[in-house]
Amino acid sequence: MSAQTPPPGFVTADLGQAVGGYYDRTADLYAQLWGDDIHLGFWDEGERPGAGGADRHAATERLIRELVEFAGIAPGSRVLDVGCGHGGPALYLAGRLGCAVDGITLSAEQVSRATARAAQTGLSARTAFRVADVLGGGLAEGAYDVVWAMESLMHIADRPAFFATALRALRPGGVLALNTWAVREGALDAAETDLVRRILHSQVLPSLDSIEAHQRMAEAAGFTLVRTADWSTQTAGSWDPEFALLEQPEGGREYMMELARERGADVLRFFAAVPLMRKGFATGVITCGALAAVKPAPGAGGEVA
Repeated sequence: MSAQTPPPGFVTADLGQAVGGYYDRTADLYAQLWGDDIHLGFWDEGERPGAGGADRHAATERLIRELVEFAGIAPGSRVLDVGCGHGGPALYLAGRLGCAVDGITLSAEQVSRATARAAQTGLSARTAFRVADVLGGGLAEGAYDVVWAMESLMHIADRPAFFATALRALRPGGVLALNTWAVREGALDAAETDLVRRILHSQVLPSLDSIEAHQRMAEAAGFTLVRTADWSTQTAGSWDPEFALLEQPEGGREYMMELARERGADVLRFFAAVPLMRKGFATGVITCGALAAVKPAPGAGGEVA
């Protein structure tokens, strides 16, 4: 995909409102059919998801662990969780690593669910969740040891601004840790471009960039020690019917149409996503990657002491 002719993504006058509304309307569906950790699972190469989503929580929790290890997140860190979802990563970081986590999301329903889960697990004192746009201002400079973004950057149209904001929010030596859906580097043919376009619209995404492009943006923002990893093979099972039950809701098509009548037709995007993403991963057009980077200390010459 060239930078000059990307597939037209989801465009609206208020993207943040559209993203927040989508997750408000589908929060219970994600919890029912995907689980409360609303991100991809992670398996060793050659492994497949267990029947009926039996290993769903183990697989999604493993993705959190893999990103923690890849980015080198220290116990007791103060963390900004950008796009906190239902609170899965925040509760892991607070419970397993003793981190203090500020979670932000565009969805009020997600804040409610994450706050309730924190109370249920006794982690309210180390977590806080609120509706906020990471690019909306209000983040204290140098306040965080870690900026964490798990499958949320895809919803942000101005990604260079995100990297600049993350850099400002981190203390010197602080770590950016993210994983994201991405698109293969290079030009796409007409069929591939159409597939990406359909994915963007089904998932309320303004665009997708390659993992390599994410690295270039992080370096341009001023991050150092930028590293990436391609986790496409390890996460592709997330789109198998055994894991992603979105194609098999109780009540079938009638149930989906009733939901559309109750909540608006755009809720059907929720059900359209899985076959599109499965094809994207199978063809290599859509990828999943991790990125870790460090905010350099002043006068460190790009290195952190």
